[in-house]
Amino acid sequence: MKVAINAKQASQGLLAISEQARQQALNNIARNLREQSSVIIAENSKDIEQAKLSGVNEALLDRLMLDELRISALVDSVLSIAAQPQVVNEIVSELKRDDGLRIQKQRVPIGVLAMIFESRPNVVVDCSALAIKSGNAIILKGGKEAHYSNQVLANIITDSIKDILPNNSVQLVTTRDDVGELLEQIDTIDLVIPRGGESLIKYVLANSKVPVLAHYKGLCHIYVDSSADQKSAIDIIINAKVQRPGVCNAVETVLLNKSLPEAFITDLFSELEEQSVQLRICKQCPKTEGSIEATKEDWDTEYLDKILSVKMVNDVQAACEHIKQFGSHHTEAIISADQSAIDYFQQNVDASSVMINASTRFNDGGEYMLGAELGISTTKIHAYGPMGAKEMTITRHLVVGDGHIRK
Repeated sequence: MKVAINAKQASQGLLAISEQARQQALNNIARNLREQSSVIIAENSKDIEQAKLSGVNEALLDRLMLDELRISALVDSVLSIAAQPQVVNEIVSELKRDDGLRIQKQRVPIGVLAMIFESRPNVVVDCSALAIKSGNAIILKGGKEAHYSNQVLANIITDSIKDILPNNSVQLVTTRDDVGELLEQIDTIDLVIPRGGESLIKYVLANSKVPVLAHYKGLCHIYVDSSADQKSAIDIIINAKVQRPGVCNAVETVLLNKSLPEAFITDLFSELEEQSVQLRICKQCPKTEGSIEATKEDWDTEYLDKILSVKMVNDVQAACEHIKQFGSHHTEAIISADQSAIDYFQQNVDASSVMINASTRFNDGGEYMLGAELGISTTKIHAYGPMGAKEMTITRHLVVGDGHIRK
């Protein structure tokens, strides 16, 4: 596959590129994004118009949309990544033997990354910037629903980095057949990262011959302990569900301790329904006019919409058992003033981020001061959670001697 061969050649030159050159490339991208914002919005409007004609839901439209505010946020992300400390060739540890031989661990790029994603054109910018910062070549394959947006952003990036970085450091492929070919490129692509719906992730995991790091679904839970500050709990749940319901770090299931006052639960449900959230509740929850009884499938569903499952549980142990059965290793939260309950939750929940008295919406590369994210890894090789520039590198050993020989 010519695209993969070109990326491999680019990656071999990227390791020798100076940090100053990487910063220049990123600064160029930020400047050109800002200067061409009207062009980006015009191209994005074509995708939005087509999506509306196709009858897509509001959550998908939200993920697809680029406006002045979001382009400004992309510019800020690129500048933030550029300003971060150097990643490539960083010495992260050193041991010195008694004979003076020094054994260092040095951070180096993974090589060639293939990013297969859906819906969100911002991925083109975020992932290209992180790839540049970390010295990787990247191949981007976006969904057809963002065709025009992806193309204009990729063109801006490639124009911004020409004559600074090796040719083909960033490439965009556009046809559906490209996905199958990318997954076969074991000699040229080092890592495939799928980011999108559950069907895309499953397809890539089932068909890739290249190692896969998956940004899997975000079936996120919030457990409200009996000791929780009730006003804070309502604020956190509203934020986690309503602010942007179509994103992976939005809450999908709330677990309520059975000892919580019914007045609190009633107030919570009322505020959620005022925000047009449809409640799917267990039999033990107080019913509302708009609520429906939850089914087993609801506990296993990432809605990406203004729908929320709610279940009463006996205690923190029961909450953790529910999460072990239905969680997706993405984000889990506890709202509690009881340190023993918090400790138990931390020790018994396996997720890339565990939130304590905070919204699930914080599990994000930008919020974690990474500048942006390649995705949120819910697998564990080699990263877990939001992937910034450091998570796009590996370490190798650099051994420094002075004529040393092994005895």
